[in-house]
Amino acid sequence: MGTGTLGARPGPGGVSVRGRDRIRPGRRGARVAFRAVTADEYLALTGGDAQAKRAIAAMLPMSRAVLRGGPLSTVLDRIAAHAADVVPGADRASIILIEGGGRFRLGGSHGLSERYKELLSTGEAKLRPGDGPSGVAYERGRPVVISDVATDPVIASWSRRDIVREEGYGAIISLPLIPGEQVVGTLNLYRAEPAPWTPDQVRVLQFFAEHAAGAVRTAQLLDQRAMQVSALERLVRTLREQTHEHANRLHAIKGLLALDEVDEAKELLQVLEGRHSEMRAALDARIHVPVVAGLVLADAVVAAQRGISLVLDERSALPALPPTLSDTQVVTILGNLLDNAFDAVADAPPERRRVRLLIAGDGTRVDLEVADGGPGLPEGVPIFERGRTTKAGHDGVGLALVREAVSAAMGTIEATSGPEGTTFRVAVHG
Repeated sequence: MGTGTLGARPGPGGVSVRGRDRIRPGRRGARVAFRAVTADEYLALTGGDAQAKRAIAAMLPMSRAVLRGGPLSTVLDRIAAHAADVVPGADRASIILIEGGGRFRLGGSHGLSERYKELLSTGEAKLRPGDGPSGVAYERGRPVVISDVATDPVIASWSRRDIVREEGYGAIISLPLIPGEQVVGTLNLYRAEPAPWTPDQVRVLQFFAEHAAGAVRTAQLLDQRAMQVSALERLVRTLREQTHEHANRLHAIKGLLALDEVDEAKELLQVLEGRHSEMRAALDARIHVPVVAGLVLADAVVAAQRGISLVLDERSALPALPPTLSDTQVVTILGNLLDNAFDAVADAPPERRRVRLLIAGDGTRVDLEVADGGPGLPEGVPIFERGRTTKAGHDGVGLALVREAVSAAMGTIEATSGPEGTTFRVAVHG
């Protein structure tokens, strides 16, 4: 069985059974008919055999995995693990999501090598519509069935076919995830040895993918809502700190005036005005994304309250965000990196309580760089993993959120550290 797509098949007693048809817009405006499998058809075809029971057994915990919540990557990893239990021999699975700009990224996986996950997570595998199993399944809106990767034309025409062979995949099936009228990604299962995917296996997997699509979309919406709430909470917290600082300054000025120290009050006002106006002028001239400018301005005030200088690199310029990076994501990334930098220099000598920020982009890409003068990061600590932290009293979530937001935006993040401080670099080249 080579590359194929799923069509009608005889049901019990030789009667041809067809599912409900779904019409979705094609990639270039064409309307493509996608036949979805109904529960009644599925039960009629399977007859309660062992394979059907495996699929049902995998679907129930998949729903619970979404309800349990957590980071999107963790939820999608759980769904991928359950998918690998549906048919015998398919012990590895991945969920590929389509992001802004027509690019794919790895959403979740089970059993994949770290190298392959890294390639898919950073976009270096260059997955795109129409290229490779996932790209073809996405574009056609139908399963792509590959029984032998060594001879299949879809693999032969794929620009990254060497990856599949190096990873030792013998057979692959890629199923589109269609929670509504648009394909949001693909569910992929892998076998180590070449072997046919039987029509019943394909149909069972298609039925599972129908439910997985809804689960994936629900997980995405819950994650987006959680990130939005987190970003709003951070902005509110920053504004509260800023308000508190302004209140303290007003009290100081009021006290000086009450003591008839007018010159001292004027001097304090000039100092405060100079600090605020200098950063405001730099942001007005260079950063034209309101949410970014507002966040940096508020954080500069908070930093000053802690005796820390936040300096905007003179090379900074940002007319707009790239299409793959949302306002919520940039607040999550930039806000958490600045928080981390402020904490790093909080106990440093006064001359090292300085954080440098670079924001450079042209509307299609953006590079962020946050450098602090702290003591540096300890070696061997996986700082981007949840629960990992080098600071007492912290839950180790901030940098994990940064990594997830960067990955969702199809970007990369790296950290360099030494005795003179730490620099985080984020690149989102949509």
